[in-house]
Amino acid sequence: MDTGFATRRSTVRAAGALLAASFLTPAMAACGGPAASTGGESAAPSGPLVQLTVHGQGTSDGEGYNKNVKSFNEKFAGKYQATHVQNSGDNYVAQDTAFAAGTAADLYYAHTSNLRHQSYAIKGVAKQLDAFASKDKNFKITDWTQRAQDVMKIVDGKLYGLPLRGQVSWLFLFWNRDMLKKAGVPEPTPNWTTDEFIGHAKKLQQPGNADFFPIAYGGLSGFERVAAEVRRFGGEFFDSPAGAGKKCTLDSAPCQQAIKWFYDNTKSGLFAPRAWAAPEFGQGKTAFLFGHLAGQRATVANNAKGAFEWTFDIVPKGVGGRRGGFLSVDAQQMWANTKSPEGSWELLKWMTSKQSGVNIALQPVGSLTPGYRKDVYCADELLNDARFPKSAMKANCDNFEQPDTYVYPANLRLLGDGAMQPILTKYIDGWMDQTSEPTPANIKEMTVEIQRVMDQPRI
Repeated sequence: MDTGFATRRSTVRAAGALLAASFLTPAMAACGGPAASTGGESAAPSGPLVQLTVHGQGTSDGEGYNKNVKSFNEKFAGKYQATHVQNSGDNYVAQDTAFAAGTAADLYYAHTSNLRHQSYAIKGVAKQLDAFASKDKNFKITDWTQRAQDVMKIVDGKLYGLPLRGQVSWLFLFWNRDMLKKAGVPEPTPNWTTDEFIGHAKKLQQPGNADFFPIAYGGLSGFERVAAEVRRFGGEFFDSPAGAGKKCTLDSAPCQQAIKWFYDNTKSGLFAPRAWAAPEFGQGKTAFLFGHLAGQRATVANNAKGAFEWTFDIVPKGVGGRRGGFLSVDAQQMWANTKSPEGSWELLKWMTSKQSGVNIALQPVGSLTPGYRKDVYCADELLNDARFPKSAMKANCDNFEQPDTYVYPANLRLLGDGAMQPILTKYIDGWMDQTSEPTPANIKEMTVEIQRVMDQPRI
């Protein structure tokens, strides 16, 4: 989720080495505690006040989480007292350190894009939630789409978290309305094709000006981004279009076309350096921000400071009408060693409720990706958020159920030494930085290296 983009990239790169770390002991994996709560209403306080802690994805979650925790404490006054702990630095380093020390939060954050959701479940960090869900008459798993439910149950068909936020990532095109109008370039529509988009963007090129590029896209090298982009050209990262992948297909013709498209347009000066993203667009250094996250709208607005008019909508159509994208669902999980399973369940439901999902999308900074529910994406508070164009917020609502799926390596070897991500970084960063060229031979070489990793046992 989101991840704003910067958080998502740093999470993917910094968290990898910890995935296979043996920070769990059998004792930590064992968990006792009473059965699930059977109701959602607050009861008359009895016994001591139960203290609970929760945190989101570090500095990307602040005001929204604070508001949600405050309302929870008001609802359950005298029974539960929750505290939002905002981790600084790398969120997963902080979380894993706390797990090892036995001081973790009752509820914590887990991306699916970096496989933390799966790894925490497999390693016994996350508490299985099926019993809570089945016994609680006030809980409805159908508040989330079937696709979101499937992602939460991706480990052995069991529920190890609830969707906190989510999106089909890399699905939107931002543009500078003032800049296009001044240059006589028409504004994009959802019916544009990728070729039409490129044709119009070329009219904005300024050869020799290293401070301006028509299009920024924020980098291609992350697994999630590569999987999303090759879909625009009819390709898939794995032979399976959803769920656990076992065979890498990046050497297929559509995937080669996608990689070459980014390389060629970067070489021609149409695309900005891969480090450019939402901040540079907000600073007016680029006319378009291609294939990006709607949740980055606050970063854009906070950089633009009202200097120009901008908006966003769904990306142009690619090969066969495909938009591309990657289903990214972020989970709030319950620590297996929580001292209050019942209280943690009530807090978990609260943090993933409709109003909580709206509140995190109304934050002033950080990730504005909403709670992954249709009633959140299309809530009046979001559609009428005065900070952003109404047409853009409507586009975010209208495209909530775009069809692209969630995929991941079946053996979970995505991050860290000897995993998939360093191979992608080695090859694709070089191509996008123009230090080497993506030929069929070296794309095949990259695919073979990735397959060697995928052929290894599950971590």
